[in-house]
Amino acid sequence: MNERIKKALTNLQCEFVAERNVVNPLEIKWIQYDILAALAKKKMLPSELSKYLGISRSKLSKNLFELRKSSYIEQIPSRTDHRELVTCISDKGQKFLINIDAGHRKLTTIAINVLSQEEQAEFIKIAEKLADALGKERLTNGR
Repeated sequence: MNERIKKALTNLQCEFVAERNVVNPLEIKWIQYDILAALAKKKMLPSELSKYLGISRSKLSKNLFELRKSSYIEQIPSRTDHRELVTCISDKGQKFLINIDAGHRKLTTIAINVLSQEEQAEFIKIAEKLADALGKERLTNGR
């Protein structure tokens, strides 16, 4: 059973990566997309963002620089510590995510067409449970 789960997760991850490559207009790297998606949820300090995404501060800094240079994000000094920069998504970054969302709608349509309503409900339940566990593991253990 473990091998079947491993194979299913690997295949699903590969399909999602392939779909990402189809919808990405090659403007940004996928790590930068992940940064924008995280910032669309809430403003964060780089230290929070690094931990949330499970990436090193140096890798994050390089990508934040590129996103700021392309006007996808904005950074302002923190009210509590002016050495820290609160990072948020810009209007241009929001528009970019909206365009990428068309690809997400395509995936949703495919899922709706191939899964029964019961399977959809179960998939949602399982996917949310697994995503929550993966996020907690990453945030707790810093991987």
